[in-house]
Amino acid sequence: MSEKFAKINGLKLCYAEYGKGDPIILIHGIGGKKETWIAQITELSNHFRIITFDMRGVGKSDRPNIPYTMEMLADDIIGLMDYLKIDKTHIIGRSLGGMI
Repeated sequence: MSEKFAKINGLKLCYAEYGKGDPIILIHGIGGKKETWIAQITELSNHFRIITFDMRGVGKSDRPNIPYTMEMLADDIIGLMDYLKIDKTHIIGRSLGGMI
């Protein structure tokens, strides 16, 4: 895994990419981080471009000391998509990731 960092909405988000093909963004749940998806990445990356990331306040991403909203978390994903030049993607979320 090669971790990278992107400046999104004024903060640094940590993300990783695997495989090639149509993109899928995997969004972890509360208390998780991008490594939550490790069991699924190998198989999915055989067919898709997989993007995992640490949400703001989690893992190696910045932790601004402000209340987070669903809109902020969704905007971070849109910002990451823009940064990676992804126009459309499949999204798979677990728990909070599914709500976003």
